[in-house]
Amino acid sequence: MLKDDDKMLPGGGCMDKSIKIILITSANFPRGSAAANFLNLFCKGVAFSGGQIEVFLLKGYFLAEKKTNDSRSNLTDYGVKYTYLGRINRSSYKIIKILSDIKAFFSLFYLLLSDCRNRKRTTIFTYNNEIQNSFLINIYCRITGTKLITFVPEFYDISEFAGGLLTKMRWYGFLLTFNYLNRLADKLIVFSSYIRDRYLEKGFPKEMIMVQPNLTDFDFWQNESEKVEFTLGYCGTPYKKDGLEDLLNAVSIQNNKGCKINLLIIGDVVNEKSIIPVLQEYCEKLGILECVTFTGLISVEEVKDWLGKCKVLVITRPLTVQTMAGFPTKIGEYFACRKIVLSTKIGDIGIYFNDKEEIVFAEPGNPDSISKEIDWILENPVMCSKIALNGYEKAKTLLDYKVKVPEILSFTGCNK
Repeated sequence: MLKDDDKMLPGGGCMDKSIKIILITSANFPRGSAAANFLNLFCKGVAFSGGQIEVFLLKGYFLAEKKTNDSRSNLTDYGVKYTYLGRINRSSYKIIKILSDIKAFFSLFYLLLSDCRNRKRTTIFTYNNEIQNSFLINIYCRITGTKLITFVPEFYDISEFAGGLLTKMRWYGFLLTFNYLNRLADKLIVFSSYIRDRYLEKGFPKEMIMVQPNLTDFDFWQNESEKVEFTLGYCGTPYKKDGLEDLLNAVSIQNNKGCKINLLIIGDVVNEKSIIPVLQEYCEKLGILECVTFTGLISVEEVKDWLGKCKVLVITRPLTVQTMAGFPTKIGEYFACRKIVLSTKIGDIGIYFNDKEEIVFAEPGNPDSISKEIDWILENPVMCSKIALNGYEKAKTLLDYKVKVPEILSFTGCNK
């Protein structure tokens, strides 16, 4: 029998409402980045399962030149409270950033102390925090016996921290957090088998690690649009690590063969100078500028509409440590659109999905291979329709937040 204050989870079991979840993160929330999308779906899943969760943000909102109109404390549209511990909007000035980080650190210290009396019924989740905050949270949880669950979404390449002394200090801070502090958690939720294996090598118990490759809202991404305007569609942050040059070279190969195709690129870099002019110059050099359309940064609702106008959705990441360790948010969103997905075979994508059954694979770092698979897709429309449907069904079992969040809660002991 369920008690009145319990709620049945979609995956079975019931949420223990005596447990309060505190989520502490340096990421944007509930919108503004891939990390924000994941955390938003996690919180939505907890709320819809009848659980109590509150979010505390260690950094202010940052997304290019945009600012948020949030107050210090806010509610999501599904009723979860989130509070900024530092500035509400992240400043572009270094000294103000540092002062905001100091304020957030002491606000976090006060938050943990004020919750100490409730520690036996509190579970703390952390996501992507810098070393000073990770150290404070881990020490507090060790001393008080508060349960700590750490999300580990990716492993960064050192090239992500190129710059001066402060940037290099962040790199060493990341390494200390990844290699040592994260291992103090009661349980880890990692995004890939690569990260899981790194922790197993360090002696972290296998039964205390859950691999969850991102989350997707399949209801949101359904698009009934039948009007196809673009052969290929890409969505994301078009850094070199995303393999955009390989994709553009593949388009050039196609056009040089007389197979005229067009490409839609959705997105741009955030918090830096736009990379679109550089990509346009590269397209002009390849002679394909008129074949490529750039949207720049747009809202998630607009992203859904643009993806619906594409025949094939592509992700062409090269083979690097970072791409092996992560699991791209966009892959779930692509499948949720019920489109055929063309991807380079990197990381866990090659473990979960089968070539020519649920996805079409190309070799990473190989524009000729990407071009060859584009040909195959265009020549086999009936088979590709079946592959798209199979991919949707497989991805739904792996990534649907309505199914996977209850599994996370069960794994972490947040239900009865």
